Amino acid sequence: MQPTPYVMTDDDKRFFQDNGYFGPFKVYEPDEAQDIWKRIRLKLLDTSNQMFPNTRINYDRHMDVSELSDHVSRPEIVNRIQGLIGPDILCWRTEFFSKMQGEPGTEWHQVESYSYASGKAALVPTVRRDKTPMELTVWTALTEANRENGCMKFMPGSHKKWYFDERRGLSPASDYRDGKKTAFFGYHYAELKIDPSWEPDESQAVILEMKPGEAVVFTARCMHGSLPNTSKRKIRVAFASRYAPTDVRIYPDPTDLSRQQDSFTEHGELFDLSRHGNVLVSGADRYAHNRIATANFEGKPFATLPAVVDAGVL
Repeated sequence: MQPTPYVMTDDDKRFFQDNGYFGPFKVYEPDEAQDIWKRIRLKLLDTSNQMFPNTRINYDRHMDVSELSDHVSRPEIVNRIQGLIGPDILCWRTEFFSKMQGEPGTEWHQVESYSYASGKAALVPTVRRDKTPMELTVWTALTEANRENGCMKFMPGSHKKWYFDERRGLSPASDYRDGKKTAFFGYHYAELKIDPSWEPDESQAVILEMKPGEAVVFTARCMHGSLPNTSKRKIRVAFASRYAPTDVRIYPDPTDLSRQQDSFTEHGELFDLSRHGNVLVSGADRYAHNRIATANFEGKPFATLPAVVDAGVL
């Protein structure tokens, strides 16, 4: 019997548990990734069928761009994350991260429930876990990501301790703070530091350069950020797909966790959740906590991969 491809080895899983991230690993060949980006960049201009129209944030474009609908269920991604959070997995959000020339880096930050901007937890688990995260992000480079144009950076092992408290919430977004341009939609993550005088040890940071088509998987509890784009002509583009086990309630109403929120406000934008649905990318939905989208807005069915027998969580 041939081994299932793309499964995390025990060494891979231990690396993730020790460090909070794993990668880079290949999802596409570089030429293929660049070709996909050329195709979808034109489709992104058409917002007529976008999940959240009239916003500057490209959340959930996997719902109206078929190349991204395929991407969220790629076995190169899903088979690996089954070994980290189990066989039954939802993709609950996607977003683009583009860094133009001259843009600053993104500050160090940690999140888990994604409540830092809205004040409402987007993710609420219903099962207790020890070493298994309740969320994972897969950040896939569609262009080259290097030191010059603003690649990602991680602080290994930081997922084991909280340095930031997202429950405090952030001040309203402002493009400038203390005379400096802010990087992440006008937010200043330093406001969330538990100890305001604490500063991370930059000498311990891992700078993760990636080729087009490579990806990194990480728990958002692992402190992460990005470098500034100091290049003269290079744009850095990445697509982040976010996953959670099916027991996690997605966008629950804080007054009644069995209901989904009607909307939320984030990054100065209002997001109407009436069309939102999660994609079951593998396994089965044994809890039925959340709305499931079986096809994108063009009617293309989403792929649900089977549980990988040899991808059991350590």
